[in-house]
Amino acid sequence: MDGKIKVKSLKKAIDILECFSLEKAELGITEISNRLNLNKSNVHNIITTFEECGYIEHNPENGKYRLGLKILQLSHIVSRSMSFQSIIRKSVSALSKEIDEIVYFGIPDGESVMYMDAEFPEKAFNIRWVQGMTAPLVCTAIGKAMLAFMDNDFVNRILETPLVRFTDDTITDPDEMRIELIRTKQRGYSLDCMEHEYGIKCVGVPVFDHNGRLIGALSTTGPSLRFNDEKLKLSAELLKKKAKEMQQAI
Repeated sequence: MDGKIKVKSLKKAIDILECFSLEKAELGITEISNRLNLNKSNVHNIITTFEECGYIEHNPENGKYRLGLKILQLSHIVSRSMSFQSIIRKSVSALSKEIDEIVYFGIPDGESVMYMDAEFPEKAFNIRWVQGMTAPLVCTAIGKAMLAFMDNDFVNRILETPLVRFTDDTITDPDEMRIELIRTKQRGYSLDCMEHEYGIKCVGVPVFDHNGRLIGALSTTGPSLRFNDEKLKLSAELLKKKAKEMQQAI
């Protein structure tokens, strides 16, 4: 392990943080120095730096130190992140069973959507690992669902560059795309009618957190022959319902 450590001073600082425990919530400089076999002045310099940044607090009553509130803030971030991922996983899985089609969850990644999760029904024959894969925002349902609710300057910047044609149905005219995004925002869901892949249709909805901030989008996809207008509308309503449930939980 030591061979992989590039910043030894940082390792010392981490070791000092890890000295604190439920059994030993408060420690003095000498205690830490003896435990780690470090020079007391070295420990003092690291401790005071942590204290200045809010990661360690000094108890004036006994002269010892304890973990600070910044550590608690970081733990909340980790906890919320794990809860967030759990909500996404459960939502994507439940939707796929309800719709009986492939369901994706993705997040904005520059001018692309990055797929973070997916669920495939038992009947699916084209199961593939999509986590981390990207696709353009402008020609996918999951991408357009987010793009419709993004900053106008960002949208205009994307539409100022030539739009790539993937199929005969890909929208490459900027004005037509603006109209498409307005429609998407008005009805609350987006459509991809073979714009990205031949024979594939998709419907997508944006996902917001409880503060109304856009965090990603859900979509479902399948063969164009199976995804008729009725199927698209029904899928859109189920996606919107699940996105609303997620918003209340995130």
